Amino acid sequence: MNDTIAALATPAAPAALAVIRISGPESRRITELLLRKPVSWLPQKAWYRELWDGEQKLDDVVLLYWQQPRSYTGEEMVEISCHGNPLLVDRILAAYFSRGVRAALPGEFTQRAFLHGKLDLTQAEAIADLIHAGSLRSLVVAQQMQEGRLGRKLADARAELLELIAHAEAFLDFPDEDIDPEVGEEMLRRIDRLRSELAALAGTAPMGRLLREGITVVLEGPPNVGKSSLFNAILRQNRAIVSPHPGTTRDTIESLCQVAGYPVRLIDTAGRRTAEHPVEAEGVLRAEEAVRSADIVLHVSIASEPPDADVSAPIPLLPHQRLLRIANKSDLGVHPEHRYHLCVSALTREGMPELDQLLAREIAALGPDAAAGGAVNARQEAALRRAIAALDQAADAFRAGLACELWCLELRTALQEVGEITGAVTSEEILDEVFRRFCIGK
Repeated sequence: MNDTIAALATPAAPAALAVIRISGPESRRITELLLRKPVSWLPQKAWYRELWDGEQKLDDVVLLYWQQPRSYTGEEMVEISCHGNPLLVDRILAAYFSRGVRAALPGEFTQRAFLHGKLDLTQAEAIADLIHAGSLRSLVVAQQMQEGRLGRKLADARAELLELIAHAEAFLDFPDEDIDPEVGEEMLRRIDRLRSELAALAGTAPMGRLLREGITVVLEGPPNVGKSSLFNAILRQNRAIVSPHPGTTRDTIESLCQVAGYPVRLIDTAGRRTAEHPVEAEGVLRAEEAVRSADIVLHVSIASEPPDADVSAPIPLLPHQRLLRIANKSDLGVHPEHRYHLCVSALTREGMPELDQLLAREIAALGPDAAAGGAVNARQEAALRRAIAALDQAADAFRAGLACELWCLELRTALQEVGEITGAVTSEEILDEVFRRFCIGK
């Protein structure tokens, strides 16, 4: 924390501009060593200057100074906007490195911001989610997390826990002062209410996983029902080869898209039938494997055919998976006894808007709405589950009439777990876990 770091904050590729960040106590002084014309270093004021490394001109740049503690990291900080040639960027960084500045590690700027109290750990994690968001809903949820919505809820939970612990420990420390702990139903109500709030936050983890990794939607069914045509229609591009000959699709084909703002990993599969060729048989096997990994399965049939014409029953699904029966080729007619969720035509796009809406409803049903306060990640969920378990133990001990010290110890465990989520209680191991997937320069 006492050294000065630097890194490129924009992609390392040719561009109109590049931004280099320097943060630490020596950022301003070392920048002055590269200037022939001084600047006054007024905070948040830009200067157009030339950077020099001895007698070698580096580039024409714009300097922006951020004064401690009102910078992103909470330290003295200089940002350099230069031409976006990677060779120029490397020369400027080399000039700083030769003067004692160190190359920043992945996520080190954000880690310094956390350590200086500029944000909590949930906000730091949200920054990584914001950078990698692959859909509109992922972006919105990451922005809400970055604003501190989850952190504020957890801060309220910690305050409630501290109040309960303080009351109980006052009774332990001063038993002769007639300070009684809250007893009976009121104490249990407070613990149960707190447990419900934490459980609601933990319940957003499934949707958080889907928003970060994408919802897997697999098209499966017999050959020649138009799975590849439907795949292309959902994507709104010709991604899969379409042919009237059975067995055209012999491997799974994947593509990323958005449905109602959700990130979707769409997979087209080979038609399920008794394969005559070993390559086609492998394709059928991979189709079954894809279905087993799906969040939502679209079993595709032909709309004009009677229900018993589809002899390929859907593959048995796991409890968390959702099945939608889609009848394609509705432009050729719809059988009066059809029993499908929806009839569509990939050719004319009839029913495709309704399919988007149906998919959006099914995706939303996979987990609680994350829009209200963000969606917790795996690390946060694990800590919440441990906190909930400790609260359960505290309530059980209280109901059993055990000593105050025992259930108070469980409340302290819950406080520790909640604190680990926001970073109020942290360790080097937790910080390594949070910042290891950040990009350099952030």
